[in-house]
Amino acid sequence: MLILLAFIGGSIGSALRFLISQSVETQPLGLWIVNLSGALILGFVHVSPRTKSRNLQALLATGFAGGFTTVSALVTFAILSPSGSVLVVAEQVALGILAYWLGRIIGGDRTWLKS
Repeated sequence: MLILLAFIGGSIGSALRFLISQSVETQPLGLWIVNLSGALILGFVHVSPRTKSRNLQALLATGFAGGFTTVSALVTFAILSPSGSVLVVAEQVALGILAYWLGRIIGGDRTWLKS
């Protein structure tokens, strides 16, 4: 059952990623939108009490977020871009980590308040 849920979520995530990349003016903009919003969604799903079940984790985290975000496109973008692409990749990774933690906070994670 978990594999089927991951498959369904991944299919939806991949299709949405394709639609977003086709609807924006430039490929890099689509990459930013997809990866940062995907990181935000993943952070939320990891901690929200509403998504704690194994089924929802498989559907939304492994499936949807895994199919929606794309590291392979980021690497391709870095390879095919003119000089300075390393900086763009580093920026996207750093902002992706921040988006993930923002998603955790929105999802209800308050462990940072305890330290």
